Parts: sequence; structure tokens; C-alpha cells
Amino acid sequence: MTVKNKLTLAVDIGNSRISCGLFNGDELADTYNYSTSEPQVAASHLKTLSRKLDGALISLSSVVPGASEGLLAIWKPDPASLFQVSAKNQTLLSGLYETIGSDRIANAAAAFKHYTVDCPAAVVIDFGTATTLTAVSREGDFLGGMITLGLAKIFYALHWQTAQLPELSVIEWDSQASPLAFDTERAIERGCVIGHIGLVKYWVERAKENLPAGTRVVATGGLAPLIAPAADVFDAVDVTLTLKGIKIIAEEARARVGQG
Repeated sequence: MTVKNKLTLAVDIGNSRISCGLFNGDELADTYNYSTSEPQVAASHLKTLSRKLDGALISLSSVVPGASEGLLAIWKPDPASLFQVSAKNQTLLSGLYETIGSDRIANAAAAFKHYTVDCPAAVVIDFGTATTLTAVSREGDFLGGMITLGLAKIFYALHWQTAQLPELSVIEWDSQASPLAFDTERAIERGCVIGHIGLVKYWVERAKENLPAGTRVVATGGLAPLIAPAADVFDAVDVTLTLKGIKIIAEEARARVGQG
């Protein structure tokens, strides 16, 4: 079985967003994004799209089981076209623990394929609802990772767990601005963003102490373009890395089944 030059629809169900990427071979031809809080909207749109993708491989990663049900129902009539990413199902990486998130598996797979060709290992930091670090070797061995609350949820938690602090979000960041603010909103903004930047820099520093020299560091996730330049520890920013990994894992697994 060959999967080259065929369509693959990669579906990433995250805690906040459902992201989909339509690949034609190795080219990301189109992307679609929906709110995880409205999975029925995603299901309706993807059902219409799937009618145009006869014979396409569907690869799904989900960290929100409740949001998966409606999407899985779209492809139940043809289960052979559907692949669900999990530590058990994938055949590309070794050393994964059973409960590792499928999004982190996808990040590791894409980093392994795209970023360890000329270096001994890669670290992916994913800036999503959670901020995660996932490390993988050139041989495809999982090398561990870390998880903490994502920046957007830090803003959210600070507001909802206090009586007077407003809820903020940041879409732009001036890394040259003074960290010292003179009003509450800017104090929250600078404290949270600079704190997250500092966290990430220290994560990378500590991780590299335990990884081979020359390890490459890659940023992904929605806030990667905001945080990565300010952190100044990244070799690459690849916001579609997770979708690429979801595609890679499914194609690798199906290719092995075909060879068997």
C-alpha cells in the first residue's frame, strides 16, 4: 500500500480548538478551524468536506473524548479510512507511555521526521491550552517532557480566581518594553507574558542539560509566533507541526500494514 500523492485529512481536537489540515501528498493544501465547544459545527462542515474526499485517509488526534464522538460518526461507515492517533496505534516512535496525549505524540513524530535529520534530538514546545515540552531522538525514541498551564489559561485563571483583576489576552508583544507597569492591566499582561517567557527559557535550559549537544528546539501552537521570538531559544517556529505529525503517524502505520 502506498500513501504518496494521496489526500490525507489530519484532524486535531484540542481543548480549545479543532484544527484540520488537508494534505495533498506532503503539501498542506488547506486548513479549517472550529471551536471545540461547538463540535457539531465541525462535524457538519467536515461531513460535507468528506463527501469530496473519497478515498482519503482520515487521521484524528483528540485530547477531548467528548468532542470526538460526533466527528468519528462521520467516518464510521468506512472505518478503513480512519486512523486514530494513540501511543498504542502508532508505529513510528518508541518509549511512549500509555497516557501521553495524542497531540504530543504527533509533535514528537513531526519533529522526528522533519527536525532530527541533521541533529541528535529535537524538543517541541507547544503553546496551546497547555504549554508542553516533548523531546524525541534522531532514532525516534521519546525522551520525556513537561506540561504546565498555557498562557491564555493563566490570564483566565488569574481573573476567575481573584475578586478584582480583569481577564486579559495578548495578541502582540513588545519584548523591548519595560517589565515595570503603572496600571493593573499592563502589570498583568507583562507579568504573565514575561513569566511565561522565563518559564520556557528555563525549561529549555534544563532540558538541554539532559539531552545531546546540538538538540534542536521547535515552537508550535497558536501562541508560538508571540512567545518564540521573545524567548530567543528556538531554532524554528512551525505552527502546523501537530497537523503534520498526525498525518505522518497515520501514513506510517498504514504503510506498515500494507507491507505486512
